[in-house]
Amino acid sequence: MKKQFIAMATAMLSFCAAKSQVVPTLKGGITFPSISSSQSMDLQDAPNAVDYNMSSAFYIGGTVDISLSKALYLQTGAMVIGKGGQNEFFGNKTKVKTFYVEVPVNLVHKFPFGAHKILLGAGPYFAVAFDGQTKLTNTSGQEFKVKTRFGEDNKRADYGLNFVTGIEFSKHLTVNVGYGLGLRNIRSIGSDYITDRNQVLSAGLGYRL
Repeated sequence: MKKQFIAMATAMLSFCAAKSQVVPTLKGGITFPSISSSQSMDLQDAPNAVDYNMSSAFYIGGTVDISLSKALYLQTGAMVIGKGGQNEFFGNKTKVKTFYVEVPVNLVHKFPFGAHKILLGAGPYFAVAFDGQTKLTNTSGQEFKVKTRFGEDNKRADYGLNFVTGIEFSKHLTVNVGYGLGLRNIRSIGSDYITDRNQVLSAGLGYRL
């Protein structure tokens, strides 16, 4: 399953580059994911919702910019991106890490800045999880790792909004900062009374070929 998703993402990126005749940008960096949780007010006896604070993971992939006008671009591609979060409750630590193949579709405006360009953009994303686990550490320091059961613990698909900014330098290098706001409840078990949504802050570098 993991290899199929990565192969599909790579093929899509190559197809977009060929059709738009735009050289793709390879990207990679670090993510700081968290999970925002909320509880239904209708169910007073339901378990409490628990927010997961920022943890760290990574992303890697690429995008292509399709020119719509002199300064406006449609930016799409594919990323392997780590999401999740961590919390601590009475000394017991929980860390959730889930990896997705994510496809962004952003409208990006590029502003000249000397010989360089500053970009601002936003748009939707769709993501499909291919791997995930939860690491539990008790007060004695013992660790337990549990694989995510997609469809039972969490939903496999996620979608939301991306907000991106960065700098394109005059040569090949780019600096990228982004924020992903999940709109789908990724929780399967207990989804009637608790809503969990991904939130991801990211920063990294890119290289235009």
